[in-house]
Amino acid sequence: MRGAERGEGRRIVGAALVGVLLAAACAPRHDNDARPLVVVSVAPQRFVVRAVADELVRVEVMIPPGASPHTYEPTLAQVRALEEAALYVKVGHPKFPFEAAWLDQMLAEVPGLPVLDASAGLQLDDREDPHLWVAPHHVDHMAVQVEAALERVLPAERAALRRNLVEFRGRIAELDRAIERMLGDAEGAKFFVFHPAWGHFAEAYGLRQVAVEHEHKEPDPHELVELIERAREARVRVIFVQPQFDPTSAKLVAEETGARVETLDPLAEDWEANLRRSARAIAQGLAR
Repeated sequence: MRGAERGEGRRIVGAALVGVLLAAACAPRHDNDARPLVVVSVAPQRFVVRAVADELVRVEVMIPPGASPHTYEPTLAQVRALEEAALYVKVGHPKFPFEAAWLDQMLAEVPGLPVLDASAGLQLDDREDPHLWVAPHHVDHMAVQVEAALERVLPAERAALRRNLVEFRGRIAELDRAIERMLGDAEGAKFFVFHPAWGHFAEAYGLRQVAVEHEHKEPDPHELVELIERAREARVRVIFVQPQFDPTSAKLVAEETGARVETLDPLAEDWEANLRRSARAIAQGLAR
């Protein structure tokens, strides 16, 4: 995008946010729950916060179920909630589209709101894929960061927070071992997806992710032909799609190769159960 177009895009987004904030200023408050409010960008982060804090805090998610981080815009109620928040936990990856488009502008309206970058300190080989939470070792790192931030919000609950963190890290380690067992014989194998959301998972378990869609663009006819050939060569049995995106191209590749289409949702809120389920589906898809 040229500089003038980028500037115009920022002005449009900025004007939209100003309108949201003006309308939100007239919205009624709901102060029935005195627990601190923690706001997160995606639902798997809510799982992490709740695992560490249990019922000590309220947690609100910016991007609701079924919405795409590439297109979602915050609602009036969400913007209003930031004024009451004690902490914002962001994904922190520079390529995460919702935060890149909205977060700085929203936070500018609530100066002083503590913000936790959940990815701070992670060594990332894949700097294009913001779906950090699909790898258990990344979530383990995030949980430690969340617990430290929550201690500052709830210093009197330090002991409970630390107990919860230890228990949660144990569950993460067990999940990691379970996934390693599922995928023990699949090292180096390719699995095909529509949207490239599973790169960190693939990296963690020695797999190779092949995506139908790149840079949020549908493949052109030439690219489709190449994908179909690659899928045939790899004897692909399953192509995984994501509920936030149109699966038409993935279905076409599947039809041409005799593969089936299955849905995996990297944004599902029950992170632990969802990752276990997703790993099992990928393992079954790679089984011969």
